[in-house]
Amino acid sequence: MGAEGIDGFAGETMPKAMGRSADDTSVDRPSGMIGAVDNVLRLLALFNENPKIRVNEASRAMGLSRSTVHRMLTTLSFHQFVEQDEFSRAYQPGPALIDIGLAVLQNIEIRVVARNALLRLRDETGETVHLGLQRGAEVVYIDSVESEQTVRTGSRIGWTLPSHATAGGKAMLAQLDEGEFDKIYPDEALEPATAATVQSKSVLREQLEEIRRRGYAVNDGESEPDVGAVAAAVCDRDGRVRGAISVTAPRARTNAEWEREVGAAAMRTAKQLGASFG
Repeated sequence: MGAEGIDGFAGETMPKAMGRSADDTSVDRPSGMIGAVDNVLRLLALFNENPKIRVNEASRAMGLSRSTVHRMLTTLSFHQFVEQDEFSRAYQPGPALIDIGLAVLQNIEIRVVARNALLRLRDETGETVHLGLQRGAEVVYIDSVESEQTVRTGSRIGWTLPSHATAGGKAMLAQLDEGEFDKIYPDEALEPATAATVQSKSVLREQLEEIRRRGYAVNDGESEPDVGAVAAAVCDRDGRVRGAISVTAPRARTNAEWEREVGAAAMRTAKQLGASFG
């Protein structure tokens, strides 16, 4: 990479920063900041004040050449972060940028709405409760409420685990149709997280059928050898999956009766939470 940085963007002068004057020295710029990335983010930030932006307007606002701004917008357009209006030739937010914004809002919304439900389920079961979201073949955990027992499973906030190895992941997979399922799992072989993890797509499909019949999913040492779990999918009033609520406990405290009782509680909580969404 030359002195100009990526595609020459970093070599452009920047007399006017977004939201502050060019001679504002009150904000320290980190020495390791990448100029090209900074310019692209400042360009996207223009949508905060303008529903549409034109090349010449962005050029003036950012203190960059028209050719540089045009290259940036062309790249963003290729990745569907912006799209060009056919008639005005101005650029507006594209589907990729909109989807990211909606996903962030949805994640924040469900976490805020679900917090009290997680607390109630923790108090009812005495075990640690988690809120997870499906991201393809993985589950991302965005909230947890830990058990108050001395021996307990810990928080999973920020964890990412294979969907087929977790109760929450399987609860959400069970809501997919066959086409969606095949896109996530195109191959027969599945990577195990532990010796107990399901390792074939055909067996996983059978498990999902059982989950649909029963209403909740079970994890018996499949993501962590010493952890058992039960989970139910959270679906809104239109049937869209918003996430999954799972209850985890040391396997020493789990058995078939525990799974039935906690499964019923998880389903009840998931149904109540789902009704909160339009």
